[in-house]
Amino acid sequence: MEKVVVSSMLYDESSRCVQILRDYGFDVRLLGNQEFSDGFSTEEESINLLQGVSAVVAAGERYTENVFSSLPDLKVVARLGVGFDRVDTEAATKYGVAVTITPNANHESVAEHSMTLMLAVARRVLKLDRAVRERNWIREAGLPVRGSTLGIVGLGRIGRSLALRAIGMRMNVVATEPMPDREFVDRQGIKLLELDDLLGVSDFVSLNLPLSEKTTGLIDAGKIAKFKKGAVLVNSSRGGIVVESELAQALKSGHISGAGLDVFENELTDKENPLFDLDNVVLSPHVAGNDTLAIQNMSIDAAQYIIDLHEGKWPYEAVINGDVRTQWRW
Repeated sequence: MEKVVVSSMLYDESSRCVQILRDYGFDVRLLGNQEFSDGFSTEEESINLLQGVSAVVAAGERYTENVFSSLPDLKVVARLGVGFDRVDTEAATKYGVAVTITPNANHESVAEHSMTLMLAVARRVLKLDRAVRERNWIREAGLPVRGSTLGIVGLGRIGRSLALRAIGMRMNVVATEPMPDREFVDRQGIKLLELDDLLGVSDFVSLNLPLSEKTTGLIDAGKIAKFKKGAVLVNSSRGGIVVESELAQALKSGHISGAGLDVFENELTDKENPLFDLDNVVLSPHVAGNDTLAIQNMSIDAAQYIIDLHEGKWPYEAVINGDVRTQWRW
């Protein structure tokens, strides 16, 4: 019986994905190792944990070339969510491993969390909460959302979901996107701009794009200088897109009035991170895509992709290293 591992600590024996995989005939094991699923295991530890495993319902663990080369039985890494920057996809292709994501499962959850961070910053929710608990009845005015402009950097599934919510709150939406869904853009009245132009007109800026060579460090001091004074930054994509030290300086100076961050340059982030000392920042621990419905749907989709691949069906929209197909065998 072939082995499948579920790495995320979010699932247990009663989870639907475990039932689906077992009903199909796989020997399913819940890994129960938080350090591994969060991406903090050494290569050697990862290799030992996954020996003899054919497929993984993967969380935040890292898959390097050395890991792939040491696991000859591995056929599928089925990532929960849409990020795959912790997977060496070239190495996966080289060693005949299909890597999938769950593109249709958690985009609305991320959009809702992005909106939550934006509103929490705009209305000073955490600062006011702390003040009231200290019996300090301050009357600090927040920023209006209605009538303001939201600039969405990356108009994929998450960006489009966020745009719909923003439009429903009577915000003006502009976006930058190299491959836009023209029908969606036209139907919703979204104006497409170059990044620098978007930064200059947006009251709120939401980053909704993947981490890549091109996007790493994208929001640095140079780009921050182009932000409209007093704008708010929200990042629920990947921390490496923002240079945190330079963002902290802009937050201290007031050039950027606030930030809502679900992701960080390094996770777990250092306790000395200067962002921790700023009361105009709202933070969460990389959980934007993890509401209860999204958690369930991601795992079900990941399990189904493993089954599809085992049966020789190719889930084109989910496999992110399509070149592996010419040499892939299970």
